[in-house]
Amino acid sequence: MAASLILAHRLEGRRVLIVGDRPSACARVKAVREAGGEPVIVWLDAAAHTCCEGPIHKVVESHVLFPDAAGDVEDAWAALVDSVDVDGSLMCVCVTDTQAKRIGERREAALRRCQVLATLCKRRRILLNVTDEPRLCDFSFPATHRFAAGDEQSSLQVSVATNGRGCRLAGRIRRQIIESLPADVGLAVERIGEMRRMARLGTVPCNAPNDAPEDCHEDDPRMSDAALGYASPEFDVRQRRMQWIAQISEYWPLESLASLTKEQMTELLNTAEDNAAGLPKTKRAKTESSPVQSKSMGHIFLLGAGPGHPGLLTVAAHSLLTSPNTDLVLSDKLVPAQVLALIPRATPLVIAKKFPGNADGAQSELIAQALEAARQGKVVVRLKQGDPFVYGRGGEELLACKNAGIPCTVLPGISSALAGPLMFDVPVTQRGASDSLALCTGVGRGGSRVSLYGYERGRTLLILMGVARLRAVVETLVTPDVDAAARSGAPYPPYMPIAVIERASSSDQRMIASTLDRIVEVIEERLPDGPRPPSMLIVGWTLLSLAGERAGNGVLDDASSENVAQLDQERVRRWLGNDGYRITEGLPAGFASLDALVPAASTDTHAVPRDASGWAPPRYSDRPTGGWTPGE
Repeated sequence: MAASLILAHRLEGRRVLIVGDRPSACARVKAVREAGGEPVIVWLDAAAHTCCEGPIHKVVESHVLFPDAAGDVEDAWAALVDSVDVDGSLMCVCVTDTQAKRIGERREAALRRCQVLATLCKRRRILLNVTDEPRLCDFSFPATHRFAAGDEQSSLQVSVATNGRGCRLAGRIRRQIIESLPADVGLAVERIGEMRRMARLGTVPCNAPNDAPEDCHEDDPRMSDAALGYASPEFDVRQRRMQWIAQISEYWPLESLASLTKEQMTELLNTAEDNAAGLPKTKRAKTESSPVQSKSMGHIFLLGAGPGHPGLLTVAAHSLLTSPNTDLVLSDKLVPAQVLALIPRATPLVIAKKFPGNADGAQSELIAQALEAARQGKVVVRLKQGDPFVYGRGGEELLACKNAGIPCTVLPGISSALAGPLMFDVPVTQRGASDSLALCTGVGRGGSRVSLYGYERGRTLLILMGVARLRAVVETLVTPDVDAAARSGAPYPPYMPIAVIERASSSDQRMIASTLDRIVEVIEERLPDGPRPPSMLIVGWTLLSLAGERAGNGVLDDASSENVAQLDQERVRRWLGNDGYRITEGLPAGFASLDALVPAASTDTHAVPRDASGWAPPRYSDRPTGGWTPGE
C-alpha cells in the first residue's frame, strides 16, 4: 500500500459538506469549526442537530434532499453541491452514515447514495471521505490531538494515520505519543512562535519602512519579507536571529522552552544580534549573568512522601529523592527520618521550622526558598507528608509557582487517611459495614472550629488533625442538641467504635480503639503523655467489620432490626472484651520482608530509629531534622 500524503489544511473561508447522523457527524462538525471552516450538514437523523452547538453555515434535512430514497438522487446531490460550492469554497465532503456496524437496507441505501456522490465529487475535483469505505475515500481523518498551552489551546497538533488499516490502534498510538511528551510541550511551541515573531519584527532599530505591530501574527501580510525590509542591511541580522532560534529549538529541553519569559526571549535575541553585528559581549552588562545563558529556569516537584514507611514511597518519589540531579530538598517536619535518610548527604536538605504559632510563617519561608532556587535553575523537591493535596497545603504552593511563572509538577503520595486504617487491617469501606466514607479535619484555619459529619450507619468518618482536640470532637459527635455549625446530621450513639491511629506505617505505629463514650478516658489512663503525632481518628462500624467470622460482621444487615441498639452493643462488647478497649502496636509481620526490598540508605546518612523525644537523629551539625517536638 502506498503511503498517504499528510497535509495540514487551512479552512478559513472554506466549507465542508457533512452527511450523516450523530455522534460521528458531530465530531466532524467540531473538527471543522475548530479549524475555522464552515460546516454544511445534511442530517439523516431528524433530532441529531441538537447535539451540535455553534455556528453552522447551512443545515439540510434528509427528507428534503431525498424525498424518494429509491429514486435517482444525482440531481439532488448536484443541486446541493452547487448551492454550497460558491466560488470554489467547498473543500471536501464527509459521509458518516456508512459505518460497518450498520447492516440491512439503511447501509445499502447509504452506499448507493455514496456511489452517486463519489462520481459527482470526482467530476468536480472535490475530495470525499466515506466512513468504513476506503475504496470511495480520497482522504482519511487521522487520530489527532491538540495540545494545551496553559488555559488555552496551543498551535501544536499531532496526528497518526494508519491508512485505513487500524483506526482504533491509531488512537492508542496517539495516546502513547501524547504521554511520552512533556505536559507543557504546547507552551514550548507558543514560546518559540513568539520568539520567531520578535525576531522578524526586530529588537534592534530597523530601517524597514513598514515594521509590523507587535500583535501581528507571523502569517500576516505585514510580516512579508518586503514589508519587513528584508532587502535592507538588517537582513543579515534577522537571518542570524532565526538561525539562533533554530538552534534553540533543536537542542534545548522542551520544558526549558516552555518556561521562557518575554525578558529571557529578548535577552536571547539580543545575544544573537550582538554576535551578528560583531559587537563586544560586554555591550550588555546583563548578558554574562543571564540565567537563560547560564542555566534555564529550574523546576519544582511537589512530592508526597506517603504515610511514613520508605517502602510506601512511589517509584517517582524515591527516584527524585535519591537522584544526584536534585539540587535541593525542602521537607515538612513530619517526614520520618527513614525517608530523609534516602537523600544523599551531598543534597542540601531544609526542614520546615513549623511549631505552634509559626505554621504560616514556616510555610511562607519554604515557598520563598523553593521559588528562589528554581529561579536560579535548580531542581527543587518540596517533600510533603502523605499526599500534597490532602490537608497538605499543596494547593497554595502550586498557585505560588504558577503566579511566579515557575514550572511545578505535583506527584501524589499515599495518604495516611486511607493507609493508616489499612495498616491495622481496618478497611475504610467494607461491603456489609461501610458503603461510604467522609474525610474532614478536626481544626480549621487559624485554629477555628469546623463542622463534623453526623451519624450515618454505613459511613466511615476519618478525621485528620483532630486528636489534639479529642474531647471536644467526641462531645460534638455525641451531644444531641449541638449547634448545626458544629455538626451536620444526627448524633452518634455513645457506644460507637472509634480508634486513634498514631504514626501509621512507622515501626512504632499504634492504634488505640474503644467507644466514643470511653476513648478520652482510655487515652488519659493508658497514654499519660497523649497520642503521638502524626495521628488520626476513625469512627465507624468498619472498625470491627473484619473482627468476626464473616466480612461486614452483619452491621448493615441489622440496620432494620427493632433491637438494633442491643445488637450493636453486644457486637462492640465481643470486639473490645471486658477491658472496653484494645491497643495494637507495631508493623504487620510481612513488613519485615518488605524492608529487605527497600533500597538501603546511603552509608553516609543516619538511618536509625527516632529517639525518645520523637526527633530524627542529626543529619547535619547545623541543620534541624524531621520529627516532632516533645509534647507536640
